Amino acid sequence: MKAAWLRSQSRAFFLSFKYLYWPNLFADKPFVEVYLALNDPHSFMLVQVLSDLEQRFNIRLRLFLIYEGVPSENIERKLIRSWALKDANYIAQQYGLKSIDEYPSTKALVTGQQIWQLSPKTVEHAVKIFNQTWFDQFDFYYNTSTPLINFQIKNQQRLINKGHYLPATLFFAGDWFLGIDRLIHLEERLIKLGLNHSEATRKYKANWLTHANHKDSDNSDNSEKVTINPIGNSACEVFISLRSPYSYLGFEKVKALALKYNISLVIKPILPMVMRGLDMPINKARYIYFDAHREAKLANIPFGTFNDPIGKGIVNCYEVFSYAEHKGKAVDFISAAFEAIYVKNIDVTQHHVIKSICQAIDLNYSAAVEYAKEHDWQQWSDVNQTELEQLGFWGVPCFKYKNTYCWGQDRLVQIEKAMQDDFN
Repeated sequence: MKAAWLRSQSRAFFLSFKYLYWPNLFADKPFVEVYLALNDPHSFMLVQVLSDLEQRFNIRLRLFLIYEGVPSENIERKLIRSWALKDANYIAQQYGLKSIDEYPSTKALVTGQQIWQLSPKTVEHAVKIFNQTWFDQFDFYYNTSTPLINFQIKNQQRLINKGHYLPATLFFAGDWFLGIDRLIHLEERLIKLGLNHSEATRKYKANWLTHANHKDSDNSDNSEKVTINPIGNSACEVFISLRSPYSYLGFEKVKALALKYNISLVIKPILPMVMRGLDMPINKARYIYFDAHREAKLANIPFGTFNDPIGKGIVNCYEVFSYAEHKGKAVDFISAAFEAIYVKNIDVTQHHVIKSICQAIDLNYSAAVEYAKEHDWQQWSDVNQTELEQLGFWGVPCFKYKNTYCWGQDRLVQIEKAMQDDFN
C-alpha cells in the first residue's frame, strides 16, 4: 500500500495542493527550497546552476545551509568524501562548471558559514560564499559560535522533517530532487505546470545513455537503432544487490549496453546494506524507492511494486546464482529475480517461487541446490564486497569496464563512453 501510494496520481495531486497551490494562492511565484552544505562538493556544483533555474522558470528559491550530512547516516565516510570530490568534478566537466581540487579548510568553512548566516539568502550571495570558501578567498576568519551551530541544526531538522537526509537537494511541491542529476525531473515538473518563461527544454540530461529509449518531453527522436560491430571478448563487471532498486535499473541499462556493443556481463552480487549491519533510515528508503520509480519511468523500464527480498529471499537467490553462473545463465537468473521483485510482486523468500524462476529459464533447481552445498555464496559475496571497496566504493550498483569504473546507474554513460572509444 505504501509503495503504491508513493507512485500514485492521488499522492501527486495531494502534494501539489498542499505544497504548491494552497501556500502560493496569493503569491506570484511558487517556492523551491534548496538545501546546501558549504563543504559538500555536490552542493558546490548545484549552487552554480541555481541562477539558470531562476532565469528559465517563474520560481523563487529559498536557500537553507545545513551540514555535510546527517550524523550517523554516512557509510565509509572517507570513501564517500573521496568519491564525492571526483564525481562533482565529473559533473563540472559535463556542464562547464568550476572544478575543485580539495575540501575547504576548517577555518575557511567556519568563516563561510558565519558569513552565510549574516548575509542575504540569495543565489548571488550563495555563489560568492561558496567560491570564497572552496578557494579560500577570505581576508579574515571567524571563530565558530553557538548561533552558527544552531542555525544549521535548525535547517538540518527542517530537511529531515520534510523527508530527506542529504545536502544538494531541492524540495518542490512535496517531492525531492537530489543534485544536478535530478534537475531534469524538476524541469519537467515546472514545464508541466507552465512555469517556464519560454519554450523550455530539459537541459540537465548529460547522464543519459546514447540512443536510450527515454521518455523525452522535448519530442526528440530516440527511436533510432544502431548496429555496432563486436568489440571482442570484452566484459563488464556488474556489482549489484537484489534489494537495491538502483541495481535493478542499472542492470537493465547495462544489459542494453552489452547487447548493443556485443560484450559479456560478469555479475557480482553483494549483500544488501541492512544484511551487512548498516542502517537504512526511513527517509533514505522512501526517497530511493520514489526516485528509482521516476527514473524507471523516464527510461521506459518496467517498475511496478517492491516485494522485499531481505533475508531469506536474498539467501534463496544467491544460493541458486552460483549454479546459474556455472551454467552460463547468470544474466537470465538475475533478470528473472529482479523482475519478480520489482515488476511482478512475487515473494522470492518462498522456495517454490525460486523453483519456478529456474524452470522459466531452463535451470535445474534441484541441481542448483546441490551445487550450492559445495559453493558457499557467502564466500563469493564477501570477495565481491572486497573488490568493490578496492575500487573505492561502498555500495551498489557499480560497473567496471577495463580501466573505467563508476558508482550508480546515473554514471553508466562513463562505461558507454569507454565502450565507444574501443569501437572507434
